[in-house]
Amino acid sequence: MYTIGRKSSKLVVPAMKDLILLIQNKHQFNEKIIFSNTSPTVPMVMSIGGFFSRGLKIDFIGVPLLVLGAQQCCDNIFRLVENTKQMGHTPSEERVIVLENTAYKD
Repeated sequence: MYTIGRKSSKLVVPAMKDLILLIQNKHQFNEKIIFSNTSPTVPMVMSIGGFFSRGLKIDFIGVPLLVLGAQQCCDNIFRLVENTKQMGHTPSEERVIVLENTAYKD
């Protein structure tokens, strides 16, 4: 499992999907790849904490908000990971699957 930050870019995942398909076709490997969007699990308080901590370098405000946000979304992230694993074990003709995970939005 790998993670990538894409901020608000809508182009990263389609570009990655196309790249993986090109590599799969050129090198004849058929391992299933799943892109699972975790953004819907992130509560607003966590986004604000990240802005304060990383954007403004005000850790004494940002870090507690990040911790609070992590506590709030822990169950959603667990369910998202379990769902992503299940999709990985489900037979499919698709070699690259993109899960938007909109059901996890608050």
